[in-house]
Amino acid sequence: MNARIEKYLKAYNLVQLAGWLLAIISLPINFLFAFYTICIVQLLSVLEIYNAHKKWNNSSPFFCFIQIAARLFVLFFCFILLFVSIFRKIPFLYEDIYIMLTAWCIAEIIRYAYYVTQLFKQEIKLITWLRYSAFIICYPVGLLSEFFVLYTVFKYNDVLLIKILMVVVALIYVFMFPKLYLHLFKQRKQKL
Repeated sequence: MNARIEKYLKAYNLVQLAGWLLAIISLPINFLFAFYTICIVQLLSVLEIYNAHKKWNNSSPFFCFIQIAARLFVLFFCFILLFVSIFRKIPFLYEDIYIMLTAWCIAEIIRYAYYVTQLFKQEIKLITWLRYSAFIICYPVGLLSEFFVLYTVFKYNDVLLIKILMVVVALIYVFMFPKLYLHLFKQRKQKL
């Protein structure tokens, strides 16, 4: 890897780590600030698809695309519908979104901490273990929360096209979750 690419990857991963840390720290203090921070770093994560495509990391471009597309869909499409039309009508929705964002933050902080240590050629066994173990809890918690958001949009929105879209996205989740989850276990077996 040439020096310019390595500098870019170090900067990118440090920015992502800082963004996710800022989000989780601010989440209990200022939910909207944390939400906007997560939107920014999640949008920035689109670069990971390109990074994986160029083989600048060990990620699969396909799995990167699926995860990033799902999160962006939930963040921008579903949340816009929720905030605009139904968020205030459903008091328990806030708790679900809080749990989902917390799970995302924890997973991403661990992942980017791992990438940063690797790029700076540091081996921290705890971070490596967390990188290949925390997903066992974070991934299903995040997924169930995302499903709840999809269900809430489906239930409280009267537009037929949006209801159909929520069903299609939920079916994609059901089909892709086992593949992604088993892929993570395969990575875990190789690394630990």
